[in-house]
Amino acid sequence: MNKTEFLQELYNHLLPLPADERSEIIADFEDHFQAGLERGKTEEQICAELGNPYTCALQFLRTSDTQQTAPPPQYQTPTPAAPPYGKSTPQAVYDRRNKTLWAILFFIVLVCAVGVYPACIALMLCPIAILIAAIAAVAFVPTGMMVGLMVSLSVFLFSMGLFGFLLTTWLLKLSYRRAGF
Repeated sequence: MNKTEFLQELYNHLLPLPADERSEIIADFEDHFQAGLERGKTEEQICAELGNPYTCALQFLRTSDTQQTAPPPQYQTPTPAAPPYGKSTPQAVYDRRNKTLWAILFFIVLVCAVGVYPACIALMLCPIAILIAAIAAVAFVPTGMMVGLMVSLSVFLFSMGLFGFLLTTWLLKLSYRRAGF
């Protein structure tokens, strides 16, 4: 890690602090890098001595609650390297948890879709069943009110089936994309 990467990561972790306090901390760390370079150290050596930018930022975030600012850490022992599977920053943990929840939602909606899709198709076919029932009841003379009831019932059932079908499809697509499959 070089100076630019270290300071950028430190800056990102210090975002909860006010801008002037954040700028002051970054300036202190830049001075620390300058002093180290004058002593003949490389940027990588200075970064290793400072440790993890998240740990450095955490010290400032904790002291910020009491309105005290601590000086930049002086030559800490290097922290162990991050595990090979990636860094465990708060953002990475949040992203992993978020994707897991979306994956769970996807599988729940997928299981529900097995029953919802046939029910929605049946609701969309109800107007045909109502039409067939009206034709079969030839002996029955439909009144205007009866025809209005059958038409409104047909439209309602069809629209409910279509809405359920589209909502289930949308939920499946959304949860599939957000889960990152």
